[in-house]
Amino acid sequence: MTRALAFLALLFFSLTSGGQVSVRIFARTRPATIVFTPLQGEFLLNDGSTKDLKISVNETVAVTRYDDQVIYMTLSGISALTDSVVIEPLSEGALFSLRAPAGGEQLKTLCGSLKVKSYPGSLQVLNITQVEDYLPGVVEAEAGKSGPEEYFRAQAVVARTYVYRNIDRHELDGYNLCDDTHCQVYPGVISDSLITSACRSTSGKVIIDRDSMLINSAFHANCGGVTASSEDVWVAKYPYLVSVKDPWCGPSRSSTWKAAIPSGEWNDFLRMKNVEPGREAAIYSPPGSQTARVTNYTIEGIRVSKEDIRQRFGLRSSFFTLSQDSDSILVAGRGYGHGVGLCQDGARAMAAGKYKYDQITGFYYPGTFITDIKNARRPERP
Repeated sequence: MTRALAFLALLFFSLTSGGQVSVRIFARTRPATIVFTPLQGEFLLNDGSTKDLKISVNETVAVTRYDDQVIYMTLSGISALTDSVVIEPLSEGALFSLRAPAGGEQLKTLCGSLKVKSYPGSLQVLNITQVEDYLPGVVEAEAGKSGPEEYFRAQAVVARTYVYRNIDRHELDGYNLCDDTHCQVYPGVISDSLITSACRSTSGKVIIDRDSMLINSAFHANCGGVTASSEDVWVAKYPYLVSVKDPWCGPSRSSTWKAAIPSGEWNDFLRMKNVEPGREAAIYSPPGSQTARVTNYTIEGIRVSKEDIRQRFGLRSSFFTLSQDSDSILVAGRGYGHGVGLCQDGARAMAAGKYKYDQITGFYYPGTFITDIKNARRPERP
């Protein structure tokens, strides 16, 4: 079977039966050494050459990159140089900890298997686990730790939809997803029973559009009362990622905010955009007067993106008004994040108001439905 056919077979399995997901651990820092320690149950280490090695609770295995190979060493002194190391659980419920001593990463508790091999400049550390075991950690990391269970159910189907729609995001790298913000943040196994219950109670559920296609399940912290359409933020247009008036997120602390941009920095920005400072007076307005999202300012025929302003000055969102002070530009903003898709503060408030998770996702992704993954289709890759 060719590599392409093998991958398609794995993908078909994933979309029909829950399957597995391979996640690159410590993707941001890419350490050269990791330390594996069983916390619960026993594991079997295979290096492709010597006899399988049983690893018991509290035994430690250190794996270090050595050119295009790896060296592993156990606490008892067993060591070898090999192409890769695979460590698999011998029983259900087995757990292990993983740390990167020099990477500044938090200790992770993981389940499933571990595969480690050399990668240019670092180790490639892959955790192969079940999708449903992976999700609770993602939901806690992306949605926070507080909220009603229906809020976490909504976030669970959003996160699960992302997994299956993006299952091949790192295909060329040899795995499915990474554990950083490039994909979804994955801290590992968590102990929060509410979030775990929310994920289990929606097991296999995903969000699809009218063509049974898995949606682009975008979300953000707070929309400031109006979500943004995808075409205004990313150019790409989706019929379910449209601007929606949101009455739910207003009481949140992130709903409104203020900032100030020093006049000198603002003038430098204008010049970078080929705008002569002093010619932009028409874009200023009373603080908070903007009730609808505007994506661009036009200054004497030159279009200046509000997203560019947000990124240049580290603003919370691109939903804001500008006004002029004696030595600064005052920014009165609304919301937190890109504004597309599900508003987390609004979803949390809807859940507190007794709305069910499918009603929450239906509100933020108009025209979509929740179904089992076996009924869903993935968009073809361009």
